[in-house]
Amino acid sequence: MVLDPKNNNQPSRLLSVEGLKTHFHTFEGVAKAVDGVSFSLDAGETLGLVGESGCGKSVTAQSIMRLIPEPPGRIVEGRILFNDHDLAKADMQEMRRIRGNRISMIFQEPMTSLNPVFTIGDQLAEMYLFHRKESKKTALERAIEMLQLVQIPAAHKRVEEYPHQLSGGMRQRVMIAMALALNPEILIADEPTTALDVTIQAQILELMLELKQAYDAAIILITHDLGVIAEVAQKIAVMYAGKIVEQGPTKTIFKEAFHPYTKGLLKSIPKLGERARQGRRRLTEIKGMVPSLYELPQGCSFYPRCPKRMDICKEKMPELTSLSPKHLVRCWLNEDA
Repeated sequence: MVLDPKNNNQPSRLLSVEGLKTHFHTFEGVAKAVDGVSFSLDAGETLGLVGESGCGKSVTAQSIMRLIPEPPGRIVEGRILFNDHDLAKADMQEMRRIRGNRISMIFQEPMTSLNPVFTIGDQLAEMYLFHRKESKKTALERAIEMLQLVQIPAAHKRVEEYPHQLSGGMRQRVMIAMALALNPEILIADEPTTALDVTIQAQILELMLELKQAYDAAIILITHDLGVIAEVAQKIAVMYAGKIVEQGPTKTIFKEAFHPYTKGLLKSIPKLGERARQGRRRLTEIKGMVPSLYELPQGCSFYPRCPKRMDICKEKMPELTSLSPKHLVRCWLNEDA
């Protein structure tokens, strides 16, 4: 399949998220799922968004796509500048033109993201019918090509099947095909290889990188797999309890991680041969759990779990400050904080 690259004179800076706050108002209180998140994304760049479950990674992605259910959720503050246009203020008609066309998302739950009453072919073809105004026959042909591109066998038969007739891995690949169909400028991948075996994971990641390199696309990769991040991302943002606690170039984060939380994540990665050298022992773990968004501790949210906590950590949340021009950290251990 030959994809048609976009021919538009887009600026290098594709996306700038500035002070984004997304809150959920419920009977239990206000959950600050995303609380002052800022980062940028350039054309052709891959950003790795990492952190434990419940840290706000997926809500950040859904906020960019304007998929937060209202109510109870709402973007209460901040800007989402896509090619200098604020998506936080865009109406739903404009967002429908952007979603799937210029910004696409691979969702985390393939089991529930596909409509059970429409065939796979109908759901894929809809992308071309709505955004490209192509004929139904052409749209279906392109749908088959996309299924072939993501290594689904007998694609011409699969387009006539319903989601319940496919395995979880197959459904995940269909979701990836839908996200890649229109050569988006930004691809948001929320745990894109969760349901796939190791071999297919490598193929899908290679496909995403091929898209990025061929069409100068940018990728936001949300994952728990720091090994994948090390391979594909140019920079990393580490989230904890709705805030970015450290961000910088990938090599810098892996070699010079500063925040105790980032260090804990890196130490928890199993290393090949280490168990044989040092004998049987438990993997390093971060003690405790991510706090409830309804009961965040005063001061630094990581304070109850931090091995290097100080008195000031309990009293006041540190600002995001510079360790170097591109390496930022939110921690009182930084003497420049």
